[in-house]
Amino acid sequence: MEKVMFNGGQRHIYQPGEPIEKYERVPFDKAEVITTEAALEFHPKFADPEKIIFSDVTEFIPDVNAKMMDWWLANMEKGYHAWAPGEHYGFDWIVPPCEVGYEGSVERAYEFDLEHPIVITRQSITKYPFTECYEHCWMGATHLGPADTLLIHMYQDVEGGMYWRSIVVTSKEGVDFVIAHQDEIPLASHMQYESGRLKDFLPPLYRLWKDVPDPWENVQYDLTTVRQPDGTWKHKYDNKPHKNVNL
Repeated sequence: MEKVMFNGGQRHIYQPGEPIEKYERVPFDKAEVITTEAALEFHPKFADPEKIIFSDVTEFIPDVNAKMMDWWLANMEKGYHAWAPGEHYGFDWIVPPCEVGYEGSVERAYEFDLEHPIVITRQSITKYPFTECYEHCWMGATHLGPADTLLIHMYQDVEGGMYWRSIVVTSKEGVDFVIAHQDEIPLASHMQYESGRLKDFLPPLYRLWKDVPDPWENVQYDLTTVRQPDGTWKHKYDNKPHKNVNL
């Protein structure tokens, strides 16, 4: 039996020789950048002179809350194109959350290069490298060119919405790669587009799906964080498949 591809019915692979059609962005409102958050510091357990915080941006996202974001990060195949139209061209799960839960799930996303996707593996936040964390946190391992890279989204509810902090941790090789390919990989601009679009597509998508009872089709995460005695972090819940916790 052929393995099911969890991609929401999207065409996610362009065939050799097939014309690649690219589209313009849709209009969006830039999210408000928050400049009052303290700088992050590496925990001694994870301090590494080779690692660089390449990007660290906090934004206020209106009309979106942490519960919606937990859900979205488990169900991205349901609306990946709607998140960033014109820059998100395809998505599927190589290892879907409905089979393994949060940790170890693997996505394949077609963004800047429509023939070579970005592959991201969800990481336990026992490997989260900083001393301070928000109330919810998602972390994925990928590559920027040759460089091992961590993508971190942490977020927490505030009045009227949530704070959304996005961090890229890489090495000098990763920074050099992005700079050398900034025309093809406009990383900062793309993340700004994603942030600005969250309020437009996520609340109605979440409302559409929130009461679907099948945990295989409607995966539930709770990515609430807990500080451990040594100052590192973990998730409060294990986020294994088919478990509806704290909902």
